[in-house]
Amino acid sequence: MIEHRAGTDRRYLPEASWSVTDAVGVFLSGLVGAVVALAVLYRVEAEPGGVTELVVSSTAQGVVQLALMAFLSRSRGTGRLAADFGVALRLRDAWGLLAGVGLQFLVVYAVLLPLQLVLDLDNPPEQQVTQIAGEAKGAVDAILVILIVVVLAPVVEEMIFRGMLLSRLRRSLGRTPAVLISAVVFAAVHLADPNAIFVVPGLIVIGIALGYQALRTGDLSLPIFTHAGVNLIAVIGLLYGDQIIERLDELQGVLRF
Repeated sequence: MIEHRAGTDRRYLPEASWSVTDAVGVFLSGLVGAVVALAVLYRVEAEPGGVTELVVSSTAQGVVQLALMAFLSRSRGTGRLAADFGVALRLRDAWGLLAGVGLQFLVVYAVLLPLQLVLDLDNPPEQQVTQIAGEAKGAVDAILVILIVVVLAPVVEEMIFRGMLLSRLRRSLGRTPAVLISAVVFAAVHLADPNAIFVVPGLIVIGIALGYQALRTGDLSLPIFTHAGVNLIAVIGLLYGDQIIERLDELQGVLRF
């Protein structure tokens, strides 16, 4: 059992011995899995649709990455996900969902909107996943998008960036440099979608918050919940933003009457 002592985050995931190459390899393996899955999908269906592509590619990416991490844990680690990657989920950390919602609003109003004004951008580029999520139709599509973006992505990304990468950096760097570098890398990998360049500063802020959470608590329970909260509010806005605005307008009209 791993002991987490307050103020001694050099002991963060002390049994893990990952290298930067390991983290990069796991991340790239997921991209390969996504490409292969999409190639198969297009062989089966000529025009599968955006949501189908998102579900197939993201699921393949996540499954490949999880499988490789499980293999590495058994072959080069302790074989225990909690020890090697910090995987944990505690109900008492579920408040992280609300923290993630707050963090998302902070990033939007304190980072992205001011940046938009400074750059004088009327319509900032939308990430591909944002465009695809906006195409979701019906309850099934909505549920699939939520499962991918709010459940699968936070778990896998936290294992890679706050599990493998941050633990490696923390072994050789100070607390702040380790968090900052892992946050920058976390944001930079999203540039696989060039349209994500506008949100990179916001992703860095999110990565910093998640990194400090991981070092402070000693595992990924709180960061996973917080990451899920960040993604949840974004997905709700994409899926139901128009309906929410319409209902608020209707309510405002009723109140005025």
